Amino acid sequence: SLGWNAALADGGVGCRVNSLGIPSTSDRGCLLFLFGFLYLYGVPGVGIIPAFPSSITALYIQPHAELDPLQPWLTSSGEIPRYERMLMRFGLSKADRFPLVERAMKELEQDLQPFADLSSGSVRSRAAISSAFENHEYPVTWAIPTGDPVVRWVAASSMQKELQSSLLMGAFFCVITLWWGFRSDRVEIFARSRGMHEGYGKQLTHLSASSQIVESVFTGLHVAGMATLIFLTFSSLAIAVGVGLVCFAGVLCWGLRALGLSLLTTAPILLVVVWLYGTISATGYSLNMVTVAIAAMSLGVGIDYVIHVVERFREERSRKLSVRASLYAMGGASGLALVGSAASDILGFVVISLSPMGFFSTFGLFSAVMVGLSLIASLVLASALLGMAYRVSDEVASGL
Repeated sequence: SLGWNAALADGGVGCRVNSLGIPSTSDRGCLLFLFGFLYLYGVPGVGIIPAFPSSITALYIQPHAELDPLQPWLTSSGEIPRYERMLMRFGLSKADRFPLVERAMKELEQDLQPFADLSSGSVRSRAAISSAFENHEYPVTWAIPTGDPVVRWVAASSMQKELQSSLLMGAFFCVITLWWGFRSDRVEIFARSRGMHEGYGKQLTHLSASSQIVESVFTGLHVAGMATLIFLTFSSLAIAVGVGLVCFAGVLCWGLRALGLSLLTTAPILLVVVWLYGTISATGYSLNMVTVAIAAMSLGVGIDYVIHVVERFREERSRKLSVRASLYAMGGASGLALVGSAASDILGFVVISLSPMGFFSTFGLFSAVMVGLSLIASLVLASALLGMAYRVSDEVASGL
């Protein structure tokens, strides 16, 4: 072989050999020669065994400087080369199936444990390469999985977490928008209050107005505190405090009745998200970028259905109809329209689910399920909540 002198005991490269003349793989001089020769010239072929070109070897080991072609155990400047980086390749089938890649990553973490034993610190934390040459007992400074499947999986996992965290913020903005939309109830409350206190004198009216302001402040602080505590479990302190301030201002400006109606409108769609996650798990799928995106979309799609139901119910109530009669009128008008709209959407998504591409098939399937669940939530859950809430309101108003 090039650079190897068989007439010398160490082959001329400082390599210790056994009685059969075979280089020892535990000897540093032998390893320097073998690595350098493999890097420059690859693995020679023998008989029916084909040769491996050097380009393949270069995919796995890299010297810190250019090697001498005539003396592969040395660099071009005559120094001893340092092999600072090594690549181990693992094959992953179906790399586009991120749940499978996640399980493969867990197995790979266990396979990397021997390298962790050869590192002075955490193998996942990057350390200076020079430390590996200073202490030969710990030659490994950093070992991480990489490659296109891993990069795509990390990016998809990060996006998945962002989409999941956006669900809470999306629900919050839905509540705030609906709260603002139902704010006319606040005017009605003050109008009723003024009517109730007519004839009691200016002083009593002034005291009543002051007590209402104090009550609104304390109620706003209570609502703001609850909202802040909820958001602290999912987001930073700054965001949680901001949400609390918005809720406090909302109670003062728009009132609790509008907040209750906005929560009633949003709650069925949050249950749709829970149902959708349960359906994904029951059918053997797992959370990925597609399924989490559909869950986030359900807020925008399903909230429209519930708004149609709530607004038609409130319109019938404004005509002095009873709760039952308003629900019947809502179901006969908006209910039929929503069924037709949902049916057309479901059929369209079912067509997409027939695609041979897994991404589009999954998207179409669970989008159709999402629309169906949103229809059930709007016509069944929202109607039930409206009936319960307004029946209790009527009983309180009548003094029952």
